Amino acid sequence: MKLHRTVAYLDGRPYTLITLRPSTTARFAVNHFHDSWHVLSDQAGARLFARLLWGLAYGRHENTLVVIDRRFLTPTPFEAEPSLPIVLFATERTPFGGRAARDLRGLLPAPAAPDGTVRWQTHGLTAALADREAWQQEHPEPPWDWERERRLKRKRHHTVRDGLLVLPGNTDALLREAVLIAGLEVSAKAPMAYEYLHHYEFQIFHDFRRRVSAARTARREIRSLPVPPDRHAGPGYHEGDPVRRHIWVRGTEIRKERMRGRRVVHRPALYQTRSINEIQRSGPTPYERKEADPADD
Repeated sequence: MKLHRTVAYLDGRPYTLITLRPSTTARFAVNHFHDSWHVLSDQAGARLFARLLWGLAYGRHENTLVVIDRRFLTPTPFEAEPSLPIVLFATERTPFGGRAARDLRGLLPAPAAPDGTVRWQTHGLTAALADREAWQQEHPEPPWDWERERRLKRKRHHTVRDGLLVLPGNTDALLREAVLIAGLEVSAKAPMAYEYLHHYEFQIFHDFRRRVSAARTARREIRSLPVPPDRHAGPGYHEGDPVRRHIWVRGTEIRKERMRGRRVVHRPALYQTRSINEIQRSGPTPYERKEADPADD
């Protein structure tokens, strides 16, 4: 596949920025939840991301960064919050400190006009995926220091630099993550899949774009209410943030409404849904109504 190449000076040194071409249709989102950063996409996005990692692992040039800028990012498919640009690099060949991150951030939302194109080589990835078990036996993963992971790796300040989600990796780690991510599969019957990696979690949805669209609509509806909802919307995510919780719940309701009448093999579980009228009235949530129903006693 072909990618754009741009030379930029970061922290006083020349870097090669590798970016996706405008014709690329894959989209990604980034969110932070459960003390972990998540990169979100669909199955096609996972395949593309894996190829970026694989080619980066075998790259020979120093000071090379793969940048997924805002042109290829969507809001999150949960609350439609903005996504951070993503930076990938091989730690053996590319230093990337705070000053370099600050300089790169100044070049975004998109780098300058490209200086040329590169043919991104991913030889060997298809063979690795054909027999993943054999490949993983030949490339065993070193044991994790779980305590260090808990203390450092997944904290916001450790992974984010100047508004960029920075995901470094040595050659072995990049190859292993590429195989894991490329192996993710989703379908109507299994609409979500994920891989828990060292620095982040990669998660894909069968209906990723529909989720993003519904979340955008829900965010617009909730934000436009005369009085923001302030009551708890039932147990689950964002219990301490009612507005975000209502956006998440309303987005689920919108997806449910849009699925009515469609012929689908399997309908994903949609629960704790509330209409915009229910939210505006701040009446009892479905969960609260169920808890108060004496018939359940």
